[in-house]
Amino acid sequence: MAQEKTPATVGSHTRAWVAAIGFAVAMIDGYDTLVLSFIAPLIAKDWSLPPSTIGAIFAASYAGAAIGATAIGIFSDKFGRKLLLLISLLIAGSLTVLCAWAQDPVQLMILRACAGIGLGGAIPTIAALTAQHAQNEARNAAVTRMFLGYPIGAIVGGAVTAWLMIRVGWRGVFIGGGTCALLLLVPVALGIPEGRWSAIITRPGAKFHPLTNLISDGRGLMTVLFCGAVFLMLLTSYFLVSWTPALLTLQGMNPQRAAVAGVLLNVGGVVGALILSIIIGRKSPVLAVAVALSAGAILVALFGQVGAFIGNAAMVFVFAIGALLIGAQTIVPALAVHLYPASVYATGVGVPMAIGRIGSIAGPLIGGYLVSIQLGWNWLFLLAAVPPAAAALAMGILLARCTR
Repeated sequence: MAQEKTPATVGSHTRAWVAAIGFAVAMIDGYDTLVLSFIAPLIAKDWSLPPSTIGAIFAASYAGAAIGATAIGIFSDKFGRKLLLLISLLIAGSLTVLCAWAQDPVQLMILRACAGIGLGGAIPTIAALTAQHAQNEARNAAVTRMFLGYPIGAIVGGAVTAWLMIRVGWRGVFIGGGTCALLLLVPVALGIPEGRWSAIITRPGAKFHPLTNLISDGRGLMTVLFCGAVFLMLLTSYFLVSWTPALLTLQGMNPQRAAVAGVLLNVGGVVGALILSIIIGRKSPVLAVAVALSAGAILVALFGQVGAFIGNAAMVFVFAIGALLIGAQTIVPALAVHLYPASVYATGVGVPMAIGRIGSIAGPLIGGYLVSIQLGWNWLFLLAAVPPAAAALAMGILLARCTR
């Protein structure tokens, strides 16, 4: 069987093309994953749905993404990453388009769950492909910059959707988002080289189980710590993204300014990820994330003390918290590439991201409960600081094990 190209033999043009395709896939994934939050008010009004039903549709989409991240991540390491990326985009694009023809909430829930399988599977496969074609010394930074497409896709997609949905309605938004995913099939098919990792190919006849490789050779505790940290990171970030504007409004900020704060949180995440991508090119990504999480936890706790200065101080805090906590979250694929062998890159990204998706569901739900019992601003953010602090501790233990 032919030897696969390695980063040393892949040309700079190919590396740049694969990175660009990865960024575009991450943008579409970020937009499609969050598109429902943009158009949920239109759907609720059209079908007269209570918030609980909208929440169930959200949960179905995230659950599908968790299944896709795990299953497609494993299959791509075993059967080929390019093939599974094409399948992921086909599933995500076609089923997102079909959401436009849903006739009731149950149909929409099923279609969003199935589309989520493709959306969840796209990130681990493209992260593995980006790492596979990057130069060794630039691999962590390349994967991080690729994943920047995810929050940028959410920000740009939100702006486009706000303009588009008043013209074409929520059904038209689904058609547009799904079509964008389908259009990426051509550049992926033509622009990413064929092949599977030589680490697999050079062991003909050997049994290869990607999931088992996450815990073999003493990696069991490392995987538990990593997955736990990712769960806590996404729990915190989705709580903040979901509830920060509403909480600021309750503190007396006008709704328009509170909405700007929500945007600043995500913009901070992009800026933080850019800074971290430079740092991890020189330092361990585990150390960089541990420091970012520790500082972010401190800022979240302090944020609960600035209620009396809710104007500009709040905006500064929100931006800085986004840079540290959401920025750290975007390093997750690079962490997986750093921690696991090349043969299981996609599984190493997919499994923690799947567990993180559970945190993304739990964060807004826990936040809703805490708000409903009217927990004070101070206590609310003191509690919100606990998960990133615990995640920082897990990353610190992981760092200690990695440097033995």
